[in-house]
Amino acid sequence: MKKISIYKIISVVAFALLVVILVLPTKFNVNKKQKTDDCIRYMKIIYAGIEDYMNERQENFTGTAQDLKRTGYLKASYECPEKGVGDKYVMSGNYETGEIIVKCVNVEKFPDHVLPASVTE
Repeated sequence: MKKISIYKIISVVAFALLVVILVLPTKFNVNKKQKTDDCIRYMKIIYAGIEDYMNERQENFTGTAQDLKRTGYLKASYECPEKGVGDKYVMSGNYETGEIIVKCVNVEKFPDHVLPASVTE
């Protein structure tokens, strides 16, 4: 009869826990809340950049985050973190009315990716 040492039992349990820890986030999308928070944070940053652009230049904004980065109103060109490369935001600003639009291109799939009303008021 073979003896099972306590070290073997601990090793098997530790390995099983490691597998669960690695599989859990991908299986249940644990990072979904973080990605939503990041998307909203990026939209707030873009909103502020467009607002600064319109106030300083006294003109409408039509362009991309890359345009705001190139002109110094953003530090980076932001994309929605949910889907990956190329998911740019839809943005524009009307100087006369003060209306600024920043929308996530993935809002149909991820309805939480919307700027709160407190930012746009």
